[in-house]
Amino acid sequence: MPRSLSNTELPLGSNQTPPVNQPARRSHRLVVFLLTFIISLAIGLIYDFQRSAIYRSSASLLTVAPPEVDQQTAEADIQHVAIQRQRLLSLPLLEKIVQRLTSEGSDDEMPIPSVYQLQAMLDVLSVPETNLVELRAEGPDAALLPRLVNTWVNVYLEMRTDEVRRVTEATTNSLREQYEAIGQKITDKREALDNFRKDNDILSIGRDENQVLARLKGLNDSLNTAIEEEIKAKARLDAIKAAIKRGQTVVPDQDKRSLTQMETRAQELREQLAELDRRYTREFLALTPELKVIPEQLAKLEKMINRKHRQGRNIVVTIAEQEYAAARQTTAELRQELQDHKQKATEFTAKFAEHEARMEDLASLEEVYRVAEDRLVQIEVKNREKYPQLMVVDWGILPSEPVWPPYLRDAGIVFAGSLLAALFMVWLVDFLTPKKETAQPASPIDITIYPGEGAAAIERPSPDAMLESRSSPALTRPSARQLTEGEVSSLYIAADTATKQLIFLLLNGVSPEELLLIHRQHIDLDRRRLAVPGHSRRELPLPAAVIELFSENGDTVAGWKEMKEIIQNREELDARLQLAALEGKLLDSDQITAQDLRHTYLVYLVNQGVRLSELERIVGTMPPKTLLGYRRFSPDEADKSLDEISSVYPLFS
Repeated sequence: MPRSLSNTELPLGSNQTPPVNQPARRSHRLVVFLLTFIISLAIGLIYDFQRSAIYRSSASLLTVAPPEVDQQTAEADIQHVAIQRQRLLSLPLLEKIVQRLTSEGSDDEMPIPSVYQLQAMLDVLSVPETNLVELRAEGPDAALLPRLVNTWVNVYLEMRTDEVRRVTEATTNSLREQYEAIGQKITDKREALDNFRKDNDILSIGRDENQVLARLKGLNDSLNTAIEEEIKAKARLDAIKAAIKRGQTVVPDQDKRSLTQMETRAQELREQLAELDRRYTREFLALTPELKVIPEQLAKLEKMINRKHRQGRNIVVTIAEQEYAAARQTTAELRQELQDHKQKATEFTAKFAEHEARMEDLASLEEVYRVAEDRLVQIEVKNREKYPQLMVVDWGILPSEPVWPPYLRDAGIVFAGSLLAALFMVWLVDFLTPKKETAQPASPIDITIYPGEGAAAIERPSPDAMLESRSSPALTRPSARQLTEGEVSSLYIAADTATKQLIFLLLNGVSPEELLLIHRQHIDLDRRRLAVPGHSRRELPLPAAVIELFSENGDTVAGWKEMKEIIQNREELDARLQLAALEGKLLDSDQITAQDLRHTYLVYLVNQGVRLSELERIVGTMPPKTLLGYRRFSPDEADKSLDEISSVYPLFS
């Protein structure tokens, strides 16, 4: 007898599940949640609060001498601060600290830490751009820390004081020895210089004031004067001879007066004779005794004048020739004497140069002597042993709160972690607990189908269709955009060098994630190979057409790693490509991404009939579902290997 559902009407093909006991299920979850939360919280809080508290005490030191009132603050000496930091943490200083603490004893029962424990407890931090250092001591004993820090400071102060005293003594002794040795050398050099002056007749430090050079200068001046006199004598002789040739009167100066009187008397006689010639004849004059004497006197006077002219010319020429000869003789003798004296002057010049060199050596020694003397005076005046060469800015004090661990913060973390662990445990238990369901088949009779339920049953898919949809897993289809060769070419032409390199790498099998890991050292232009780093390490060939793209002056260039703003993530990479797409006037330029170029290259390989299992040798590891999604781009018989297809994108072939 057929069964019917009591008080229940089900559509055809449905199952009825009996109701679950919801209160018990909720109680079970609550128990799991509370147990997990309480246990996790208890364990976490016990671990948190059982940790020993770490306290810190610190002091500040100025590692240089404090500036005086009338001086500026000293500039930061990084090297000096670093040296003092090493000294503060040096093993000898730590040993002295332990000895000092041991000798002073301890009020509490905490033992004195050893040297190696101090190395872990102590630290020195330098304050940037200053000569300050901070001395830190960390440990569980809060009362010991300020004592430890202050002992550390005192021991360091004593060490610096001893060091300053030793260095001052050593420096003073060294400078004093240098000072005395230099003084003795100066005395020896002065004696040698005085002897050198006496041996070489150097009377003055002025070069021209010495006898040899003064004599040389006098000879030069005398020779110049003699040459001038010779030129003047020659010119005077030539002028006299030229005047004689022109018929001019040339007589000595002492004869000019008497000659002038004779010529005047002759002129008067000529005038009288001319007057008589107008009045009388010469025969009359010859017959008259008083008148005939006039022509006779004139003739006699003219003879005397002519004789006077001849004698005067001879005397003047002779005197001029004698003066010229004397001037020439003087010039010749001075030249010879100057020539003879030049050898002495040359030797003296060499000696004087040596004298000046010795004086310069003496002056340099005296300068070193003065510097050593100044340093000695400064060391004695500053008295570094009396005044400290550092200053304690802050002493160590008793810490009031621990610096580690942060109990409250860690307690909050434990609380949050316990809450998450409890929620996870509830989910895990719920997931692992089998669900009890009672399947009851629908009865073919006594079923009432109401109008609403009938419409829903009509629209519900058939069981065969539902079975087919459940048995066929959905494949992940690529969602990226495939670019045409024209779009790729326009994008490549509009891009700069760095972006062109990115485009090529994406169209050569490199993923966007791997692209961010590639550096210049991964590109081998000599072998034409690209070593791809990351999880899918592999080597890809570099076509000859792109060798120049990655080369500049013989060096390998990775432009996207060497630009001012280095590409560091996928967003910057996509923005770089979209900028080139905008310049190339591509449609939807703001939607183009690096994944689009990778997808375009994958489609290019798949269209050639390569087996999908071969793709990972070029493009790296891919999820199986993503790899199967490219099956729709394969031709019917896709069984080629990589060696049977072209792996170079047409733009770069």
